[in-house]
Amino acid sequence: MRLDLFGVVGEDFTPTTVRAALPYSGDITVTINSGGGIAVDGSAIYNILAAHRGKVHVEIIGIAASAASLIAMAGDTITMLDGSILMIHEPMNITIGDSAAHQKTVEQLEAHAVAYARVYGKRAGITETAARTIMKAETWYTPDEAVAARFATAVADRRAAPFAYVDEKYEARMQAVHARAAASPRGLKKVAEAKESWARVVAAMNKSMGFAPAVKPEEAKPKVELTGWAKIVAEQNAFARRHR
Repeated sequence: MRLDLFGVVGEDFTPTTVRAALPYSGDITVTINSGGGIAVDGSAIYNILAAHRGKVHVEIIGIAASAASLIAMAGDTITMLDGSILMIHEPMNITIGDSAAHQKTVEQLEAHAVAYARVYGKRAGITETAARTIMKAETWYTPDEAVAARFATAVADRRAAPFAYVDEKYEARMQAVHARAAASPRGLKKVAEAKESWARVVAAMNKSMGFAPAVKPEEAKPKVELTGWAKIVAEQNAFARRHR
């Protein structure tokens, strides 16, 4: 199974969606392309993946920064593809309020930083103090640098797996199934009903807009032009046919 974590941590993917997507057990591949997001959600997703019953293979295919870099540390293996980047820094926040409010934010950020440093230190085999030094410097790693620092386990020069894959044989089978269904008495009836329904819609729209009654293309004489919505639909269909 492959789980794609793309976008903002805590918005585009959350601890809830990650938990729901994971199978009960078995090896999984987690691909990451995220600049980070909400620190506490990053911690939660890291722990969800770290507790998974099976091997977790992380692949960084674009960027894993901030909270996303913490998530990457959950991998039993962490592979960085060519052109990818890993960034580690101190948690950040914005505070609006008096000095007490700002002080409370400082306490929260320090708690997150200590927790993050523990995870980074454990992965790289360094002390939490050394990890904090790396975080405070806002350190950016190329694939080779990340492996050298032991925040990744391998570099791959292959391309990332396609986000979407179409099985041509399966596609052909499905087209055949659809063709048989459309050719069946029930299928032909459905098609006729759809055409009749659309004709009623066009007629109603023409009437409401004050257009003349629509003339079907196959019934039109050479000098008769389509009007109203029928004309618009015909023009759109002609455009679609020209650009297939």
